Amino acid sequence: MEATYTPCTTGTAGAELDRNVTAMTGEIAMPRANGELVFDAPWQSRAFGMAVSLSKAGYFTWDKFRTELARAIRDHGQNGVDEYYLRWLDALEQSMAGSAVIDHKVLHEREEDFRHGGRDEVF
Repeated sequence: MEATYTPCTTGTAGAELDRNVTAMTGEIAMPRANGELVFDAPWQSRAFGMAVSLSKAGYFTWDKFRTELARAIRDHGQNGVDEYYLRWLDALEQSMAGSAVIDHKVLHEREEDFRHGGRDEVF
């Protein structure tokens, strides 16, 4: 299943973030097909949307997120769309570190629940 990114058309900050998202190049370049962003699974587009929305809301700067994404890719590598978005999640978590929005203990408990079949994915 592929989905595409629809840029925000309102607000100067939103428009600037949209330009920054679509202009990512090099090791952090987003997966694309025919110029459109590619998501192979629903969770990938959700992770993308969370990062964009939280940055637009001011929880972290897009520069901080890009720095964390580059670090995650350098540290863990990525080969393909699935691994790219796993690194995206790593970057999102690090970008939110120290924020009252996320409780890292609860986040990791939830990860373990999913990993070991204790929870089902909810759509």
